[in-house]
Amino acid sequence: MKKIRDILDTLDRLEEAHILLAALELDIFTRLGDKGLTASAAAKKAGATREGMTALLDALAAMGVIRKRGELYRNTADTYRYLSKSGPGYLRGTVFLKKGNRGEWENLLQTLQKGRDKAAFEGGDDPAFREDFTYAMHERSEPFAKRIAEIAARRPIGDLLDLGGGPGSYSAAMLKRDAKARATLIDRAAALSVAQKLLEGTALLPRFRFSEGDLFDADYGKNRDTVLFSNILHIYNPSENRRLFRRIHRALAPGGRFLLVDLFLKDNRIEPYDAALFSLTMLMYTRTGRTYTFRETRQLLDETGFGSVRVFPLEDGASLMEAVRKK
Repeated sequence: MKKIRDILDTLDRLEEAHILLAALELDIFTRLGDKGLTASAAAKKAGATREGMTALLDALAAMGVIRKRGELYRNTADTYRYLSKSGPGYLRGTVFLKKGNRGEWENLLQTLQKGRDKAAFEGGDDPAFREDFTYAMHERSEPFAKRIAEIAARRPIGDLLDLGGGPGSYSAAMLKRDAKARATLIDRAAALSVAQKLLEGTALLPRFRFSEGDLFDADYGKNRDTVLFSNILHIYNPSENRRLFRRIHRALAPGGRFLLVDLFLKDNRIEPYDAALFSLTMLMYTRTGRTYTFRETRQLLDETGFGSVRVFPLEDGASLMEAVRKK
């Protein structure tokens, strides 16, 4: 259990988070580039006051995020590589999500008091948002992709259907492990465009088929060997997931595998840590979604014709659940 000092330290980290978010909003790491700037030059480029920019850059240097030598402020190797737009590993999607989190988390209290703002989820999908979000999902996939592919490739993957797979990162990792596998990726047009860009120039691209559509209406095909349902479960309520599970059951060949990747909770709903906190994220960011327990997910699988369920832990509170279509 956390002691009072730990609780207060956690609250104090909010200050550090806001400092970093301000730096991202002002594009500080891109402006510093690989050469560095004085506070006056950075203020001029960012449209900020010299006083304010000096305080911000000094705070970032004190945190160890950037370096200061004399009057010159410079990126570290990591901030240049990952947070500068000119860096070779720029985390475009992750930066986009982090910048958006500042305003959205401020809505937590209102959501807790008044419930979800259902009107916020009406209307069509924003392609610009979907593009940046898909890059973010690709960047978040790296810690999991290799492990997921290893689990999936314990037996032939065959004809793989990746539902709402965004950048196709997990599918690509699976196809690298299984040279005979083929994948169909169903998602929105903007997400599919990102997937195609990421696969461009690789030997994997010809083994992918891209199909634009909504998960509740798209043609899933027949006799699929494997269906991947990654980070989709938490978007919907049990009734909606039940509908999707039944569609997946019909698309799979008898004995075909259903792979679910998500943050699953234990029955006490407070473990794993990341999954418990993710429940609040889903309360704010989805119309009907929530985090599911392992038991709840097994029940949904059983109700829709799946059995032989196995659980494979991943990282950061995530797991892969594997189920088989009953004959």
